[in-house]
Amino acid sequence: KLTTLVSVTVSLFVGAVILISNHGSDWHVAQATVSSLHRTFSKDKIDTELGVHIGLNSVNITLQTASLTNPQEEINYNERFNWIGATEIKEEYREALIKGLPFPILTIAEYLSQDLEGFCWGRRYRMAGYYSYILLWTAFALWLLMDILLCTVPRYGAFCLQLTGAAMLLTNAIYALLLPRKPLVIPFEEGTITFEYGWCFWLVLGTGSIALMTGLMVVIVDILFPNKFITILEVDYDTPYRYFVRQTSRTTAKQKSNGQLKSSQCRVPESDLDAPSCSRNGIGNFAYENDDSDGSIIINGKRAVSLHHFGNYAERETTRRGFFSAISR
Repeated sequence: KLTTLVSVTVSLFVGAVILISNHGSDWHVAQATVSSLHRTFSKDKIDTELGVHIGLNSVNITLQTASLTNPQEEINYNERFNWIGATEIKEEYREALIKGLPFPILTIAEYLSQDLEGFCWGRRYRMAGYYSYILLWTAFALWLLMDILLCTVPRYGAFCLQLTGAAMLLTNAIYALLLPRKPLVIPFEEGTITFEYGWCFWLVLGTGSIALMTGLMVVIVDILFPNKFITILEVDYDTPYRYFVRQTSRTTAKQKSNGQLKSSQCRVPESDLDAPSCSRNGIGNFAYENDDSDGSIIINGKRAVSLHHFGNYAERETTRRGFFSAISR
């Protein structure tokens, strides 16, 4: 139950973090109290809380009144500017000018919409978000594959969990590498906008580290205790993958040396000893389950066969069923 709880919780948490961070707007954030003009043909300055929340595909700019003394001067804006297309943010900046948004919002949008000489912050943010967006969806695809493998081949599911964590950490590295080399600093009267990493960045970093370490721990436990590893959902995984992907020949030799692979015996009634491929000594009896000519052995009362001998095992099973059908007729 503990293994099931931990595995399911980690899996759901990783998937939720990937989706939330992919659509979140807090990868690079800044907030400050500024005093600025807010209306055309007016010299009145109002103290406001200005926040900038940069995501992978857009930027959210919030503007709220810092101290409300006059209810008629209440300010509460939340504007989003997208940059999925190369010129999309420029077009939305023009629309903001037509709408007549407050000057602080227009100032932020102007800095991010320009792509001339040293004014390349918008292009750098768009590039960082573009590649991080692709890597996060790659991590999401690996996460889906991990869920499937955890229910079928747990060891490979652990490997895929490591890949998911590595993809998330690579997302952080690419985002930090592609950010503007010269940090964006926007001066205002009585305040300056400076940026730092937001909670989306740190959440992906922490979750990627947890996924990578958890997958590594599962692999180490499975290597040290290959036959005692408790898998999730309490499903019996005594399958070819469970025993023989790594130690086929060694386990077979050990079973033979311990005398667990016994000589063949005929299990057909004496009245049918004249049937093909059967004798009192059991020579060539296709129906004998402990015959290891197909590469399979019995462990804890259950048959296990390696992937290398799976074809021979399947062919022998088909022949054995045909043999029993002939006897029954």
